[in-house]
Amino acid sequence: MDTPTPNIDTELKPRHETFARAYASGASGAAAARIAGYGPAGAASRASELLCRPEVADRLAELSAEQGAARAEAAEALLAKLEPVYEKGLEAGDTDAVLQVVELQARIMGLVHGGATIRPRALASAAAHGSVAVPESGHEDFLDSLGLAENGIDGDQ
Repeated sequence: MDTPTPNIDTELKPRHETFARAYASGASGAAAARIAGYGPAGAASRASELLCRPEVADRLAELSAEQGAARAEAAEALLAKLEPVYEKGLEAGDTDAVLQVVELQARIMGLVHGGATIRPRALASAAAHGSVAVPESGHEDFLDSLGLAENGIDGDQ
């Protein structure tokens, strides 16, 4: 007779589950312990103790995997919504729109963070200071200057 693998949800005490969910949601250890009903005075030490428990650590790993899968699913949905915009930009030869979509896709995938950009915005301010010459026609000439047009990436697509 096969014994079913026990579910971690049923192994944890309710307070431990509440702690794990709060901690996995971004609360600090002490805050998660308080949310789980532990007293404020010993919340930090209780959190440290709970984080060392294998069953709590396993539950945190499970919650983290669930959150990662949900984030990946959401990212895929957003990327799918952007793809038609990318295609229309290519068809219209709108290099700026294409680059904006690529930048958004890169941000969704975590490849570009904060104020970083993959578009040549910085060139405009550099040109205003005379430190770099920016072609008047915008991204098309910028891409040409990088030699990307030779590889099939240009504003005429």
